[in-house]
Amino acid sequence: MKKAELLFDAYKSRKEIEPFPLAEDEAKKVKDEFVEMLINSEGLGGYKLSAFGEGVLTKPMITRENIVELWFRNHKLEVEIVALVKNGEVKRTFLGLEIPAPRFTTWDLPQHYIIADDIFAARLHVGPEIDPPFGSFKLYINDRFIGDGEPKYKPEEKVREYMEGYVSLGVFIGPISVKRRDKIRVEGKKSISVSLI
Repeated sequence: MKKAELLFDAYKSRKEIEPFPLAEDEAKKVKDEFVEMLINSEGLGGYKLSAFGEGVLTKPMITRENIVELWFRNHKLEVEIVALVKNGEVKRTFLGLEIPAPRFTTWDLPQHYIIADDIFAARLHVGPEIDPPFGSFKLYINDRFIGDGEPKYKPEEKVREYMEGYVSLGVFIGPISVKRRDKIRVEGKKSISVSLI
């Protein structure tokens, strides 16, 4: 079985797999094949931007619901600004939570594994609409203060002309490990209250 098929099977079955041998120079090809399978199966919902590059979000990965199902065992949570993009142009912006997870059994992997695994794309919660200036926010998990921060980026500078859908623009609080039954609260100019199941 091809490496991209191993990742796709793990994604569809919601299971983690042991890291397989992967050369740095094959990571992008594996990612491109994996992403094509994801889009063909579930449709393009948008993109996620990170220090490791750009990943693809499928339509089912994205939710506006206040109860978010975690699909894998090793999720982390990041507070981000999410842009709704049409023809490469930012139409609206939202406060959001990106909740990535690897298809592998561990997060502790070299960068090329992260690239091959679609930058660990998993779930995106799109919260309330918010206009710049965004200001600063505080993150609480189970009513415990975790951290604060504010986005330093301008959405229109992060979005590329080919992008469509919801674009997660990059973390400004996190990442922090989360698990099922956690209650997430973000407070600032706008707020989010989400339960993870």
